[in-house]
This record gives sequence, structure tokens and C-alpha cells, in this order.
Amino acid sequence: MVDESIPARPRADSPTRRTRPLSRPARFALGGAAFVAVATMVGAPIAANAGVDPAAALQAVLPVPAAEAASPHSDAARGIRPAGPSRAVADDSGLRVSVSPTISSTVSLGGPVAISVEIENATGEALAPGVVRLVRADADIDDAGELDEWLAAEQGGDQAAESDAAGMVPIADGEARGLPAGAATVVSFTVAADAFAELADSPVIGLGAELLVGDTVVASGTSAYANADVPASGSVAVALAAPVTTPTTGGAAGLIDVDQLTNWTSPTGLLTRQLDALAGRRVAIGIDPRIIASIRVLGTTAPPSATAWLQRLAELPNEIFPLAYSDADVAVQAQVGLPALLGPTSFADAMDPANFPAGGSSIGVGAEAEQDATGTPTASATDAPTPQPTPGTLPTNEQLLSWPYTRTDLAWPGDDTVATGDLGFFAASGLTTSILAPGNVEPVGGVAPSSATIDGSTALVADGALTEPLRAAATASTDTEWREASGQVLASLALDAGTARTTVFATFDRGSVSQVARVSALIDEIGNSPWSTLAGLSEAIGAPPEARTLIDEPESDERRAQVSRLTEVEAQVTEFSTVLTDPALLTGPVRRELLSLLDVAWLDDLEAWNGVATEWLVAQRGVLASISVVPSSTINVVSTETGVPTTIENTLPYPVTVVVDVSPSNGRLIVEEQVEQTVEPQSRSTVRVPVAAGVGNGEVTLTVSLASTSGVPIGTPVDIPVNVQADWEGLGAAILAAIAVVVFGLGVWRNIRRRRRDRSAAAEAAGLEAARPESEAPETARPESEAPETAEPETEAITDADPSQSARVAPDAGDDPTGSSRG
Repeated sequence: MVDESIPARPRADSPTRRTRPLSRPARFALGGAAFVAVATMVGAPIAANAGVDPAAALQAVLPVPAAEAASPHSDAARGIRPAGPSRAVADDSGLRVSVSPTISSTVSLGGPVAISVEIENATGEALAPGVVRLVRADADIDDAGELDEWLAAEQGGDQAAESDAAGMVPIADGEARGLPAGAATVVSFTVAADAFAELADSPVIGLGAELLVGDTVVASGTSAYANADVPASGSVAVALAAPVTTPTTGGAAGLIDVDQLTNWTSPTGLLTRQLDALAGRRVAIGIDPRIIASIRVLGTTAPPSATAWLQRLAELPNEIFPLAYSDADVAVQAQVGLPALLGPTSFADAMDPANFPAGGSSIGVGAEAEQDATGTPTASATDAPTPQPTPGTLPTNEQLLSWPYTRTDLAWPGDDTVATGDLGFFAASGLTTSILAPGNVEPVGGVAPSSATIDGSTALVADGALTEPLRAAATASTDTEWREASGQVLASLALDAGTARTTVFATFDRGSVSQVARVSALIDEIGNSPWSTLAGLSEAIGAPPEARTLIDEPESDERRAQVSRLTEVEAQVTEFSTVLTDPALLTGPVRRELLSLLDVAWLDDLEAWNGVATEWLVAQRGVLASISVVPSSTINVVSTETGVPTTIENTLPYPVTVVVDVSPSNGRLIVEEQVEQTVEPQSRSTVRVPVAAGVGNGEVTLTVSLASTSGVPIGTPVDIPVNVQADWEGLGAAILAAIAVVVFGLGVWRNIRRRRRDRSAAAEAAGLEAARPESEAPETARPESEAPETAEPETEAITDADPSQSARVAPDAGDDPTGSSRG
């Protein structure tokens, strides 16, 4: 049950509405009627008699001047129904008629009866003024069959056509003003008790109303109320169950964020109002564990209003049982072939160790709570702990999800979604008792207890006659609607009070917009009526069971196919997560998001669900592609052994470790080994994979693939072209060696040549010095720099002379080298 978040809201069609355009006396006249499609107003009335002009019938419901508006007929005022009036389908067009006692949900015939008829124009066109005709059943309603017949009297269809037992008796007429589009009005009646004299002993009284514009009945409705003047022949035990959930937020949300928690647990917040409606009343509460976990993962930073709400939940005397996490659809999980029901795997990614005192004692109330004999948490167990500032270890999944539930063996699938074999699947997962909608189980003759045995499994079957109006009352937007729906609940109980049925069971809807005041008032109405008492869930389950037959209601092929895709992608992400040191950082949020996509509330809007599910699939495929090999241009390999550079990109916010494998397309390259590499978050890393030249030269395609350390393939392999010219290494070495030899040889040769030239020059200089005449020698030594310039030519001449001549001159001198003999 989701409480309304916006009090002022448009009224929506309810599946329990008993508003239809046709009354029983006119059905035979409609046998040959043809509906006229009108672009400006869906469901405009048509002529049912051959003598009625269809254009005139259409004009009757369109805006007309006041002077031309239809006036009440004298025959109708006298209680005589005009013969063969034309009818119009109003349910699809948005014209709704509700009828109820003005101040009560029962009827007392001890005096004048005040009755209100509410007309709502939810069409896109204005409605002309008309006449409201108030009617009653023409006979007692004293069993369930007659009640169903009366309520179906104006619905048309096969059931109404097969029986004509519940006739209508007009008891009053009243004028109805014209209504603009979207407006509503209430027509009040005060009817003398004599008008119901024939029904004084009837336990249930049927009321109805028709709206006529001109001669056309454009809308009608019927309802039924318990006769407060007829003593109750017994009391029926009624067990109720209500969900405490949150609405879908337009996306996959595995946890409720802080802002939403603050809003929803505020004094006027959604979750607060849900507890306001149920607290202290004998109603079993099925709670979404996601709410509890979302508060606890915040530790000491949880909003005070959220921890106070959790405290209040722990102190409730109500029976409490867990729904699936995120109220996930358990039936579809069975139908797609999962081995077991899914649950959350980790919350580590959502917790900060600084927010948790040592030992994890700040996870909130209820985690370690004890219960008394009735299943109610004890006062000491529900005291809120005092947060400690010292950081400690993170709480475990079990601590985050634990709660002192009254029982944990209940499965509550969506309405009319259970197929053959699903109950056994639930039981194998530990959910041995299933709550089933009335439409999922074959009806039985007479009354049946709530407890049933179906296909060897225990089931708690909701009563359709109670559940349908119960939900209508919870979502009623006006007092008249609420009294009408509540009256039908009490009428069913009044008829059941004399039966041997021990306990009946009814459920509130999940995902619908419920109003706190309506829900609480309805529960009190049931508990205080003379025909019923409120019972616990355990009493309903413990009642003697009756064998029932399941109606096979598998979910649609399209939904099952989409859920299969969701679970397959989640399994792929689980395998992919092995690249992380802690895979739970990735698998935890993905599993929680998957469960939120399976929320039963999505069944009310499958189109929106398909869109959100598709977006989630795209996001998860992005995760699977977040680690990849960056494509490369052609690599030249010119040595027998080298490393092939490979760049790896990681767009995840976590470091990953991958194994890089290179596979050549032919034998020109041989990969020596795989390489393990760690890539930091949102970065790139280059690794060299060692390769060796094989046989021959040419082109090779290297296929680079990644895998986790456990062998799970990661990403898509990438081909890198390589040009192998391994012989160039030997040739290049030979050329370099030859160049080195030549250069070294030239150096040695030049060295030798220079030395020889130096020795020759020295020898020549020595010979010339020896051959110089002594008289030419200077008397005093002068620096070489001061020697006469004229000596240079002589020296040069001598130097240029034949060495043999110098040799011959030297002996003839006969003097010492100084030349002193020549003086």
C-alpha cells in the first residue's frame, strides 16, 4: 500500500467501480443498438429504439441552452419508468455515478433515509443538465449470489444478461445541473422509510441511480448496504494484510536516497502516513526490507526522522512479515527458470566505515531485537542505540536486513500472476505459505475458508467480495465513493455472518495511491461492525484448510522475456566483476537495481517499466565494455625477441587486474607468456607482451584479449597488425661490424703513416743541421724567433737539397759542428 503523496489528485478509474450505463429493464431494447462514434465525446449515447433519432439522442448530452434542457418527466416522478429509453455507455467516457447513504456506510430504515448521488464528469466535454433517478432493489438480497447479481445489474455483459432477478424500483427523481469537463456534483435525496417497506427484513438493501439527459440514460451505478435494523446472525473473523512500500521513482533504485528518506519519514511523509493508518490496528504489515536497509546503511548519518520512523516500526504491536527485497515479483522469477529467489548480495558499496561505531552498533533499531511470546519486540530490544564516533567495521548483510518479524515464511506475489509450479518454487526458497489473489484460484460453491491447500502447498486466498471493495475504499477520493465501497464490504460481511466460515482474508493493494484517513476509517468500520471482528494473520493461516485449484495465470511472454534479459545481463556482470579485488563493489548495486526493476508496482505500468528496464540493460552493457584494449596502428618487429606494446583502458571507478593474452595469426611470431596488469580507476595503462620471431618474415595479426585472473573473458578482443622483419637484425649487425672494421683500419693506417712521416722529417732535419758550414754558425745564440729571415731560404734550399749531397758535404768539412774551424 502506497499512501498518496499529493492529497489533491485526479480521480482515477477503479477496478471495483460498479458504475455502468445500463439498467436491466432496458437490455432487451439494446439488442439491435449500434454505437455512434463521436470525435468530441467518447461514449455519446445512441438511440436504442427505431423511433428515436440518433442525432437527437446525441444532442441530449451535449451543452444546450437552459431553456432547452430536459425537465423531469411526470411518469418518472410517479415511479413509472418510460418505455424503452435510449442508453449510452458511460464507463469508458468518464461519466461516473456513485450512490450512498449520506452519513453512514449502512442503511437504517427506522426513519427517513438520507441518500447522496455523486456525479463526476471526467470527460473532455461539458455535460448538459439532466435528471437523477434514484432506484432500489425490488426484492430482498439475502445471499452472495443475489448481491453479485444486483451489483452486476447495470454492468451489462453475459452475467447481467443471464439473470433478471434483481429488478429496479424508482423511488425518487432529482434535478442535476450541467457539469463542465472535470467537474462533479452531489444530488441529495431524503426518502421516506415507507419506500423500503418491502425490504425491512432484508439483511442487505440494494440502491442505485441513473442519470438521464433528455430521454437518454447516460450513466448509472448500483451499490449495496447492510441493513442496520436486521440483527446480526453471527460474526465473521476478518484478517487483513497491508503492504508498506514506496513508489517506483522512474528508475532502478536499489536503495532509497537520503533526500527521499527525509521526505517520506517526515511528519507528513508517505511512510509516516502509512504507519499512521495501520499502527495499533489488527492488520498484518508486509514491509519492504529495502526501507530498513536504506536507513541502516547510512549509519550515524541517517536522517533523524528516518531513525525515528524505524523506532516507531519496531514498537508496533502489529504482525509484521517481510516482502521480497524491493517488493520484487516472486512469480516472474519462478517463471523465467531461476534456481532460487533473488536477494541482495552486498551493501558494502553504500557504506562508509566512518559512519559506524566499533562493532557496527549503529545499524539502527530492530537488528538484534528480541520478541515476547506474541512476536512483539520487547522494550529493551527496541531502544535506539547511542551512536559512537569511533569508526568500526561495517555491518554484515544479515545485520542490515534483520528484523524481529512475526513470521518469514510468506510469499506475496502480484495479483493474478501465479502459474502452475510456482508455489513449489516458493516453498523451495523457504516461503511455504503463499498469499494469492481471488482471481488466481478457482471459486468454490458456497463459502470457503481463507486457508487452502493448492498443489500440495499452503495458501492464503483473499476473498474477492471483500478485497475488491476494500481496495476501492482505500483509494476513494470522495466521501460518497468511500461510503459506497465500505458499504459493499459490510454488506458482504452481513451475508457471511450466518455461514460456517471461520475466517476470511482480504488484502490492500500495493502500488496504489491510498489515503490514510480512508484506510484507518475502513479498518475501524470492519472492527466495530456487528457482523465482523478483526483477526490476526496467524488465525487465518491456522484455520482448517480446504483443497482449492489454482488458475494458471503466467505473466506475459513479453515480460518474461524482458526479465530473462535482465537476469542474464546481471549474471554477466557478476562474472565480469572478478576483475575487481572486491567484486561486491560491482555486484552489490547491480543486484539491488535488478530487484527494484522487478517491483510488483511496475505491473501497473508495463510500458514505463519496459523503458526503464531497457535503459538499465544499456547501462550494464556499458559496464561490461568499460575495460578494453585500445586499438593500435601497425607495429614493426625487426628483432627476434621484443615486447608488443598494448594499451588497456579502464573507465570504472575501481582499480582492475586483467590478464593480457596475445594470439598470433601465424607462426612468424611466437608469444612467450601472458602478462598480468593492474589498471588504476578511469585511466589507461600500457603493457608489453613478450614475443619472439618465428619462421620467416611478413605480416602477422595479433589478437589481443583480456581476461580476469579467474579466467573470465573481459571485453572484446582487438586485432593489431604487425610487420615482422626479423632477418634485418643480422644484416644490420654485419653492416655495422664491417663499418666498424673499416673505420678502425683507416684509423690505424693513418696513425702508422703519420708516425712514419714524423720520423722522416726528424731525420732530414738532423741531416741538414749536420751539413751546415761552421762559419755560418752565429757567434752568440739568439732566440729562434730573432733569426734573420735570410736564413730561411737557405734552410729551405738545404732542406730541399738531395739528402745524399748533404751526406757528402759533411765529411769534407773536418770541423766540429759549431763551425769554429772556419774562422
